Amino acid sequence: MADHPLDSQYARYVFAYLHHRGGSVRLGPLLRGLGIDQQRFVDAVIELSEHYWITIVWRKAVAVTSDEEARPLTDIERLVTTRFGRKKYRSTWPAD
Repeated sequence: MADHPLDSQYARYVFAYLHHRGGSVRLGPLLRGLGIDQQRFVDAVIELSEHYWITIVWRKAVAVTSDEEARPLTDIERLVTTRFGRKKYRSTWPAD
């Protein structure tokens, strides 16, 4: 197990980017600003959301919810940091 609450350096990078831009960023500018591989980005977002550090805001509601069916990346409106994530970020990495 890692020393940090987030195992992936990409998850920390994505959260730091969100945090430094006010905690809420639309998907397009976020992907352009980060400049990382899309699969690594998806893995980082999954890790952050599993740890409740971010919330995913979707463009449209899903008619049928299926855990097995993945939604396309284009359905994401924006990523938003949670209060818990902001608190853990400050306590884990206090020097920005």
